[in-house]
Amino acid sequence: MESDWPNTQTKINFLVMGLLSILFFVPAFAVEYDIERIESVRIIGTKVDARKIAGSGTVISNADLEKTIDTDIHKILSAVPGVFFRTEDGYGLRPNISIRGTSLDRSSKITIMEDGVLVAPAPYTSASAYYFPTTGRVHAVEVLKGPSAITQGPSTIGGALNMISTPIPTDGRGELTQEFGDNSMMRTHAVVGGDNGAFGAMVEVHEHSTDGFDSIANVGGDTGFDKSDLLAKFRYTSGNHEVTLKLLDLEETSDQTYIGLSQASFNKNPRMRYRMTQYDVMNNDGEQQSLTYKGSFGDVDIIATSWSNDYHRDWFKVDKANNKKAFGISNGINNVIEAANAGNSDAQGILDGTRDVQVKLKHNNRFYTNEGFQFQISTNIGNHDLTFGYRDMEDSESRLQNYECFDQSASGVNSALSPCSTGWTGSNNRLRETDASSYFFQDTITMDKLAITIGYRSEDYDKVENRWSDGKPTRIVKDAKYDNKKSSGDYSTTGFGATYDVNENLKLIAGFHQGMSPVFNGDAEEADNMELGFRYNKGMTAVEIMYFASDYANLVGTCTNSSGGDCDPGDTFSGGEVDVSGLEVASSWVVEGNNGISYPIALTYTSTDATFDNSFDSDYFGTVASGDDVPYIPSSVLAINAGFVTESGWSGYLRLADHGRTCSSAACGIYESIEAYSYIDLSLRKRVNENLDVYGVLENVADHEDIAARSPKNGARSQKPQTFKLGFSYKF
Repeated sequence: MESDWPNTQTKINFLVMGLLSILFFVPAFAVEYDIERIESVRIIGTKVDARKIAGSGTVISNADLEKTIDTDIHKILSAVPGVFFRTEDGYGLRPNISIRGTSLDRSSKITIMEDGVLVAPAPYTSASAYYFPTTGRVHAVEVLKGPSAITQGPSTIGGALNMISTPIPTDGRGELTQEFGDNSMMRTHAVVGGDNGAFGAMVEVHEHSTDGFDSIANVGGDTGFDKSDLLAKFRYTSGNHEVTLKLLDLEETSDQTYIGLSQASFNKNPRMRYRMTQYDVMNNDGEQQSLTYKGSFGDVDIIATSWSNDYHRDWFKVDKANNKKAFGISNGINNVIEAANAGNSDAQGILDGTRDVQVKLKHNNRFYTNEGFQFQISTNIGNHDLTFGYRDMEDSESRLQNYECFDQSASGVNSALSPCSTGWTGSNNRLRETDASSYFFQDTITMDKLAITIGYRSEDYDKVENRWSDGKPTRIVKDAKYDNKKSSGDYSTTGFGATYDVNENLKLIAGFHQGMSPVFNGDAEEADNMELGFRYNKGMTAVEIMYFASDYANLVGTCTNSSGGDCDPGDTFSGGEVDVSGLEVASSWVVEGNNGISYPIALTYTSTDATFDNSFDSDYFGTVASGDDVPYIPSSVLAINAGFVTESGWSGYLRLADHGRTCSSAACGIYESIEAYSYIDLSLRKRVNENLDVYGVLENVADHEDIAARSPKNGARSQKPQTFKLGFSYKF
């Protein structure tokens, strides 16, 4: 539902008045709210801990998340230097995240965890992050870069993300967050639980829905989503031993499409969708279970976790427009958009719905499993901090695809959907499976002001691929391409980091590590990585400046539907040697004003140069010339967060984010360029008492309509429009 509020100023006024009205009618409850116990598995720990590691690391605390009230992981990570992203749906449902120049397509080249457990649907078999932990329920976020990242595989070139789930409260209490906003948006987040010392339990519910901000030409309909998470934790503690059971059930229905807009369509209306996409929808569901043991035996600490994740998705979306005989254009919808950008009027007519054409939609069914066991042992021997970790796991992807069709008429009427043929007759219905094991060892040696960290990691995996029978997708058949096809990998990487305390405020940092990212077929992606910089902390001022560089021996691209290449999803392609280098700046300080008002300010900036060292042609990368920029890695990213905090409980924050120019392909043709774009978000919060907060958020204040992405196949996508929400958080 589109908002009928006339302008930005009206929304800002409504934000303030809404908050004041809530404050007037809400009684002043006074209930003690104790500090919670943190039982979730962390990699870094606290912000203070992040300042001590021999490498780059960032902790986004729960207090940080409360400032801007973000539910989009892309926006949360905008305050972390060295992190890039490509927006897709405007809500962060399917993140595309890069760390220090890694490929950002589906975040497949970074390690994604929740509470220290791998949560990508199939991290080895199919690492594309079609599932990502629901950001609205996440308690904190850890970002790990540099040599310390080799402790968190399998992808270790750029780094790792660890999402920290909500901890079990230490006493019987709960919290309710409720939001309402534009486009019929509603979000409910409720947590209740407690701990009597020996036993603890918690139940958490997160519901988030919206009608979406795009409109479907001529037919209308929702373009948003309905997403729900139900999480439960149970904990038993005895002395120095603790066992935690975590259960998660998730469901999502998203009225999303892969199809962007031709340039001509974008110029007319950047926030519309083509009529042919009216049936596009993604349905997914999943279950996650984990059992974690934490124990101390004198100077030895142990963390062990067993887990099992099952995830299913069916993205039903337009695949082809069968027009080749009538108009001579390749049937693939990406080719139609490409032809429209080249000026083909028939291609544009197909998109506009003014040409008769049969539209073919594909059920992109995927069934994923991800299960395993891992443990970590830590101890101190003299000036040595020693850590050893081991993981054994298996994952799989079962791919089942079939088609449905309808006739799009130039009269504006579509026929009903019906099967294009009988049975599972989609392309490449297959089963992929991986058995993997890994271990790492890390030793931090402290010598007065100097600390040296040495790390080693081993990855070993075996992969098998088979073909399903089209007529009976429970039976393996012989196929020339997939007949019990096997591949394996055995990789060892090392890391070295050093810190030197010049004084109590200034720390010098240097590091080197080998990194790799596994692929299903072919050789893994490998790179040598280094960083050099310093970290300064004094009082309320913190500054970190890092130079980083990665030398890729073999950049690997994996074909996905989102990449839009002329290739079969799952196939891999070599991009050869690539050089990435850049500068990261992170700074924050607090200005103390009069009348008890303080002004926190944070600035992050990343400058990156990522180029190919060789020339080649590829169905995935396209035509590449030596010196071309790697796609979707912007030359610069700037984020400024400035706010105020009063003793009376008022606080407000402004975020300015600016993304430098980039391209959707190395060749960077006229319809592949993505010009620099920016946005400003505002948030206002009032802490009524220890139990109640009320807040309002206005995103993209100026309502910019710049192109934020051209994917897949150069279909233009606008940034999220101006969006308003009002909410409260009540602790009981």
